[in-house]
Amino acid sequence: MDKIFKNQIPGEGTVSVLMYGNVGNGEKVDSGRVVAELMELAAAYGKIDVHIHSNGGDVFSGIAIYNALRTVDADVTIYIDGLAASIAGIIALCGKPLYMNKYARIMLHRVSGGSYGNADELRKAADLAESLENDLSRMIASRCKMDAEEVRKKYFDGSEHWISASEAFAMGLIDGIVDTGEALSENATNTEVYNYFMNRLNEPQKTRDMALFEELKKRSSFANMANEEDMLKHITTMENQAAKVPALEARVTELTNQIAESKKTAHQAFLNQAVAEGKLTKEQVPVFMNLMMSDEANTRKAIEDMPKKGTVKVEDFLHTGGGAGGAGNNDLVNMSWDEIDNAERLAELKNQYPELYKQKYNERFKNNY
Repeated sequence: MDKIFKNQIPGEGTVSVLMYGNVGNGEKVDSGRVVAELMELAAAYGKIDVHIHSNGGDVFSGIAIYNALRTVDADVTIYIDGLAASIAGIIALCGKPLYMNKYARIMLHRVSGGSYGNADELRKAADLAESLENDLSRMIASRCKMDAEEVRKKYFDGSEHWISASEAFAMGLIDGIVDTGEALSENATNTEVYNYFMNRLNEPQKTRDMALFEELKKRSSFANMANEEDMLKHITTMENQAAKVPALEARVTELTNQIAESKKTAHQAFLNQAVAEGKLTKEQVPVFMNLMMSDEANTRKAIEDMPKKGTVKVEDFLHTGGGAGGAGNNDLVNMSWDEIDNAERLAELKNQYPELYKQKYNERFKNNY
C-alpha cells in the first residue's frame, strides 16, 4: 500500500494522507486518483488522517474529493496544516472532526472561471457559477452557526475572506486548534505560511530515506558501507550478478540433461554386454533398463551374478530379485490385472515395468476378444 499514494504515511491502524498542492485533473491533488486511493486505504485502515495544505483549484474535482471523504468507510479526521483556500477549504469541511493548526488559515471567495460564446452560453456559465456557490454555501452552513443564505451573502460577495484558526473555531467551522510547535509568527503573511508548510512536504521522505539507509546497514552485505553512494554501487553489482542467473540456470539444465543422457548410454552399454554374454535377451532389455534407472546398484549386481550363456525370465527376476542381493521381492508378477488395479498399482507397473504392463494388459483385454 505504501507505493500507491505518494504522500502517504502508514501507521498502526491509521494512515496519514497529505493533500498538499493544487486541486484538479493532473495536479498534485488529482481527484480521480485521490478518490480511488481513498477507497483502497479505507479497506486497509480503520482510520484516515487527512492533512490539507492547498491554494485550491478546480471546483468539480474538489466536490468529488469532498463526497469521497464524507462517504468513505473509515473514520476520517482532517487537519488544516497551513492553507485551505478556495475549494480546498470546502474539502476540509467534511472532516469528522476537523482541526486547524494555530497558524493555519481558510480562505473563501466566489466561484470563478472562464467561458466564451454567445450571450446565452455566457448566461449559462454564470448560472452554473451561482448554482455552485449555492451548493458551497450549504456545505459551509452545515458546519457553522449560519444558514446558507447568510453564508452566501457574507463569503461570496466578490472579496477574499481569510479566516484564522481562532475565528474558524468561534464560528463553529472547526472542532479544535492544534499547536505543533512551528517556528512561525502569528503575523506571518499568507505566502509565508504557504511556503513554510509546503517545505515540510519533503521531510517525511527524508525520514523514510534515512530509515531505509539504517535498515539496509543491518544486512551483512551493506554493513561496512558509509553512505548511500556505496550502497547504490553495491546494488548495481548485485543486479549485474542477478542478470547472470538465467544463463547459469540454463547451463545447469544443459549439464543435467547431458549427465542423464550419459547415464542412459552407460546403462544401455551394460545391458548390451549382458545380452552379448547370454544373460539377457533383447526383449528383456527395456524392462531391465527401467530397473537400472530406479535401482542401478542392485540391478547391476543381480545381472553380474547371472550365469553367462543363459537367460533369466523377467518374471523370475521381478519375483526373486535376480538372486542374492537383487532388486527385492516384487509381487506384481503374481497379481492379475484386476488385482493390480484394485491395489491402485497400475501406474507403478506401467512406469517401472512397461513390458510386464503390456503382458498383463494383453492377458486381461486382448485375450477376451
